[in-house]
Amino acid sequence: MKCPLSAELMAPAFTATVLGKYDVAYYHCPGCGLLKTEPPYWLDEAYQNAISDTDTGILARNNANAQLVEVILETLSLADGRVLDIAGGYGLLARLLRDKGFDCYSTDKYCCNLFAKRFAPEPGFNADALLAFEVLEHVEDPLAFVQEAFAKYRCKTLVFSTLTFRGDIPPRSWWYYLFRTGQHISFYQPATLQSLAERLGCRYHMLSNEMHLFTDQDIAPWKRGVILKPAFRNAYSRYLQVKRRGLSKTWSDHLAA
Repeated sequence: MKCPLSAELMAPAFTATVLGKYDVAYYHCPGCGLLKTEPPYWLDEAYQNAISDTDTGILARNNANAQLVEVILETLSLADGRVLDIAGGYGLLARLLRDKGFDCYSTDKYCCNLFAKRFAPEPGFNADALLAFEVLEHVEDPLAFVQEAFAKYRCKTLVFSTLTFRGDIPPRSWWYYLFRTGQHISFYQPATLQSLAERLGCRYHMLSNEMHLFTDQDIAPWKRGVILKPAFRNAYSRYLQVKRRGLSKTWSDHLAA
């Protein structure tokens, strides 16, 4: 099997039981470090419930993601632009960001948009920033996935999350494999994401081992400091709570509905 990023032959890594019944082979790319399953024939079954019953952190994670996105949009001077969560699940993050005053939309082919029903992208929708939290680990070909999103929405800034590993292939006890749900099929190292960004014509900024930014923007050094250093991000976030007070779209969205 060839790596979708480097086109190198991937080496067998291990076999594991997925969804409690399928013996699935995992492969590793010696070039870019990508680790992925064999072609995932079980995904229709895995996505019978788009949000897994085991995902008890969904609310806490979305609150934290909204805070992070607020800092990034303000720092990159995108706060007045349109934002799209390209695999937004129930639309929870879009609703939280609209409550913070951002013009955010949500779409997801596997999941019903419950919290941002009126804010799905229309045909021809253009975005100033894209979001993809807990998405790339679900994607068989990450290059094709992001390329398609960039082309469709005419945007080359992507804020996303996926837990990365470094060095050796993680043991099968690594919780992020989530063999039981069968939804995680691709796993990345920072070097993998660097390679992906280069293929996309973007710069890669690693915020943490699970939070990442691709953009074709040139970011000034002081802005990189705000984005990349947790202490600066937290301080700026507290400042934005005051600066953006009164900008919420909660009531205006209610009146429009």
